[in-house]
Amino acid sequence: MRKVIRTIVLVVCIAGFCFAAYKLYDYYSEMKKGEDTVDKLKDIAVTEAKQGEKAPISVDFTALRAENPDIIAWLYSEDTPINYPVVQADDNQYYLRRLTDGSYNTNGTLFMDFRDPADLSGFNTVIYGHRMRSKAMFGTLPEYLEDGYYSEHPVMYLLTPEKSYRLDIVSSFLLRSDSDIYKPIETNEDKIAFLDKITTDSAFKPNVEFGTDDRYVLLSTCSYDFDQARQLVIAKLTEL
Repeated sequence: MRKVIRTIVLVVCIAGFCFAAYKLYDYYSEMKKGEDTVDKLKDIAVTEAKQGEKAPISVDFTALRAENPDIIAWLYSEDTPINYPVVQADDNQYYLRRLTDGSYNTNGTLFMDFRDPADLSGFNTVIYGHRMRSKAMFGTLPEYLEDGYYSEHPVMYLLTPEKSYRLDIVSSFLLRSDSDIYKPIETNEDKIAFLDKITTDSAFKPNVEFGTDDRYVLLSTCSYDFDQARQLVIAKLTEL
């Protein structure tokens, strides 16, 4: 009887090991596919900016849109993994688990809220991305909640087919996914409430001024601190 039990335990352990190995292989395979897809886009469309240009990179959106017409922008943060295309679909689900080539992948693609104008003319434009354990996608955003990271990375860049922008980081904090801050903000009263929240709740004090006449980009990623937790990194949008 003991021999039978030992055999059963051994089989269960082997099965568990095989399943864990498969899941690990699947995870890294998907991560590699996601990286390869983005690298392909970088190779055909992204180059270092020429001397004198204000943004550190240059993007060929004609080439990008030949690959996928949903690509509306490119987000770049120097000395970090953030160097990705931004897409926009008819909803906030399509690219949650899809790459720019349409294939299923848990990395997903950075995507703009379908309710926001693609030309960044709205007061608060939201861009979503996964918090990957590998630090890919928005995996480095949680570091804005730690001491010192903001002072080392106070600026990002967002390039579109029409214009290039500097993103001056002004705030980062945790909130619930159903917060009204994700909805398009239009009234002056709501703008004042928005500014009050991002000032009061921020993990750091920014070194730039901002107000109701400015426009903002909200980088949103998941958090695990409480139920339906999300993290925002908020930046003031400045045309270059």
